[in-house]
Amino acid sequence: MKNIFLIMVVFIFASFFTACGGYLPSAPTNWNANPTEMHVWDPPDKETLAKRRENQQYLDKLTSEIERLFINQASVSAQEETMDGLIRKADSNIRNSDSEFSSRINKEIARNQKMKEDLQNTRVKYDEQKERLRLLSEVKPPVIFSSENYKLAMKAFSDGKYKASLKLFNGLIKQNPPNFLEDNIHFGIGSSFYRLKKFSNAKKYFQKVVDDYPMGDKLFNSYVMLGVIHNLQGEKSRALFLLDQALNSNPPERMKPLIKRLVANIGEDTGHASN
Repeated sequence: MKNIFLIMVVFIFASFFTACGGYLPSAPTNWNANPTEMHVWDPPDKETLAKRRENQQYLDKLTSEIERLFINQASVSAQEETMDGLIRKADSNIRNSDSEFSSRINKEIARNQKMKEDLQNTRVKYDEQKERLRLLSEVKPPVIFSSENYKLAMKAFSDGKYKASLKLFNGLIKQNPPNFLEDNIHFGIGSSFYRLKKFSNAKKYFQKVVDDYPMGDKLFNSYVMLGVIHNLQGEKSRALFLLDQALNSNPPERMKPLIKRLVANIGEDTGHASN
């Protein structure tokens, strides 16, 4: 603020001196003046001279200040150019950063949308699995093997009620029967099918006893029934093969005569073993 004031003072002084110089009359060329009207210059007194010197010192200071301002102005201009270059560079960086950040923001928006969709799908699957788990966790009455039904199945078979025995034996299979009764139940199903003359179904269950329960007490009975069915279906060689396999598997003593007699009957072709 002080610098501005000094500049204004110098400017006023310069304007004043210029204005005064414009109104001074030109020097006369004819000095035929009246001696009585001639002005005699008197040197200034000490006080006036001191005042003039003080003013001159003040003007010298103003001149020095103006020169300093001029030099500083050049330095400031250089700094302004430097700052202007830095600003342009910063502005370019800001524009580049803005473009990069805009691209990142768009990618994040798209990723956020994808995450929302995935979350929604996950919630749907979660609800589906939750409902499935609820259905699976519903209490179901345990299936308990009924020995009474086993007795009823055996009685129905002995009474010749083969359809009833077949139904009862099939129901027992679904009740997780004890291991020592599984071969008996499969043999009962096969025997019921045999009595109902459904030989193909009967073979499946007798073969299952042979394959899955080789240590059970119905193994050789199943061999015999398979031999009988194959012979009835005209497959004599298959019947003899199975019966021979039974004899070579060390059957109980009570079973050997039965198997040998069946082999002989099939070999002689004198009649069907079912009789």
